[in-house]
Amino acid sequence: MSPKNSALPEAIILCGGKGERLRPITDDIPKPLVKIHEKPILHYVIEHLKKYNITNIHIASGYKSSVIKKYFIDTHCDAEIAIYDSGDVDIIKRLQDILLAVNNDVVIMYGDTISDVDINKLINSHNKSAKEMSMTVWPLKIPYGLVEIDDNDIVRSFVEKPTLDKWINIGYFYINKSCRKTIYEFDSFETFLFESANAKSINAYKHKGLHITVNTLSELEDAKKSINKIIKI
Repeated sequence: MSPKNSALPEAIILCGGKGERLRPITDDIPKPLVKIHEKPILHYVIEHLKKYNITNIHIASGYKSSVIKKYFIDTHCDAEIAIYDSGDVDIIKRLQDILLAVNNDVVIMYGDTISDVDINKLINSHNKSAKEMSMTVWPLKIPYGLVEIDDNDIVRSFVEKPTLDKWINIGYFYINKSCRKTIYEFDSFETFLFESANAKSINAYKHKGLHITVNTLSELEDAKKSINKIIKI
């Protein structure tokens, strides 16, 4: 169920990267179509959106765009899908091309990331913040033991794979219609985020649930072990 008195946002899924760290799998397919238990990452992302009745979905493609187009020709996903191929460009250019066809606020997410983000809570947090944009962040968990050492090189403490008091960007941006003019002023998505942060115009929505990012072969193996914690296969 969607938040009351709030029009449903449209969704933009960023699917244009080359996925070089997932080669040789991505030699023939784009990263969002890499399979986890016989279903592509993109399937899980779209199914999560549909739980919140978000079915107007724009795919920002680039690398192997024709393969993504074929996937949607062959696969019925019960959503209104539009595919845009901006070529080998920065994310900001992909967004600029798509926003020309978007009428509502948008949720923007990465096509290689599966999370159980509560989109209703994200929207409510965004509305309360009165900011033009919200970014979903997640606690930083490092895969190493953290060692505290004193001035005499004596180990004072050791914590195995801790969760740090830091947050990482996992996508699921919520952006108002009013923000799109600003987006067209930039040539880089990174710079857009940096300048927006400097202007204190980004609300942080803290997600403490599950999160899977598939950037490497080892992360893909981890995803296969944990995907059923997020979505029923």
